[in-house]
Amino acid sequence: MSWKIGMPNLGHTMEEGKVSEWLKQVGQPVSKGEVIAVVESDKASFDVDCPADGVLLAIHAPAGTVVLVGGVIAEVGAPGAQASSAAPAAPANAPAAVSAPGQSTPAPAARSGRVKISPAARALAEELGVDPQDIIPAGEDGMITRDDVRAHAQAKTAAAAPAAPVRSKSRIKPLSAMRRAIAEATARSWQTIPHVPLHGHADVSALQARGLNLTAAIARASALALMQHPSFNGFLIEQGFEQAGDVNLAVAVATDSGLLTVVMQAAQNQSVSQLQAQLATLAEQACAGTLAGQHMLGGSFTISSLGRWGVDAFVPIIAAPQVAILGVGAVQRVAREGEGSSLRFVSELGLTLVFDHRANDGVQAAQLLAAIVNLLEHPEQLELTP
Repeated sequence: MSWKIGMPNLGHTMEEGKVSEWLKQVGQPVSKGEVIAVVESDKASFDVDCPADGVLLAIHAPAGTVVLVGGVIAEVGAPGAQASSAAPAAPANAPAAVSAPGQSTPAPAARSGRVKISPAARALAEELGVDPQDIIPAGEDGMITRDDVRAHAQAKTAAAAPAAPVRSKSRIKPLSAMRRAIAEATARSWQTIPHVPLHGHADVSALQARGLNLTAAIARASALALMQHPSFNGFLIEQGFEQAGDVNLAVAVATDSGLLTVVMQAAQNQSVSQLQAQLATLAEQACAGTLAGQHMLGGSFTISSLGRWGVDAFVPIIAAPQVAILGVGAVQRVAREGEGSSLRFVSELGLTLVFDHRANDGVQAAQLLAAIVNLLEHPEQLELTP
């Protein structure tokens, strides 16, 4: 008897993963729960645990192979057992056939009927102006992936366009894997989601007087407000809106490798001080590259702040399949009319709520933003109730 180990699914948008390292070799003994390999998504590395005691019978995806989610990467079984005769998992980045010099490759005939294509690949095909009916998938399962779409679009462009001038390599800085993943995700989100921004301000003078950490207070206020307006706490997927059970709050953190979001699970059950401590720990781990996978996945709402860099307001891009994101600007001292004709100075925080108009309407979004502002202006409401 043997157990197949598949490429794990580490999030709503993950379609493929890369095997970065094998910690065990074929024939070596393994134990249930032991880490035997490391795989990478587009944002982080994750450990792969062994499903049973025995020996590693076969490795179907050597280190460096990119495999579709669910594809078999290895097999484990009892000593003396034989690995299955199933073919290794088809790599997600399998190259297309190349014609010999001087030979032309006939264009494949367009297929008729329903094509098997992932939502992300379909969105990319629409972005690149490619008809999925014309694409021949590289994988044996017949599923069209983003790599198939890119390869078809590149071949189509190369056939129609004149040769581009050679660029100096010294002027080209290759994108890192994380930067490329961020670029693809943000472009897809911006082009497919109808972003609508709502701008507001909150007087945080009372909050500052209490000595509360601003970012943690915003996180607490957002979590409480989302419990009152749950249609913004979840994911818009092909089947409809999937509401999250808890407010799993994602907070954007700038690292040397790029922007990363750390996720605080069930934020609605944590106090401002607890959120502050957890956020500090997760941000430190993110910058050090030691952040665990469970603290990077499953965020149901995102907060992004540029206030510390002097930005008054901005419109952040929604992290699909989430349906909203809160952009936090800088705190400014501004004059406001007081009693009579007097003026008073207050600390005003700029907030921009960006929402997906497919999931919610403007009135609902305005109500959520007003709830967040109200909680920040009345910090006593942020306290945990018994």
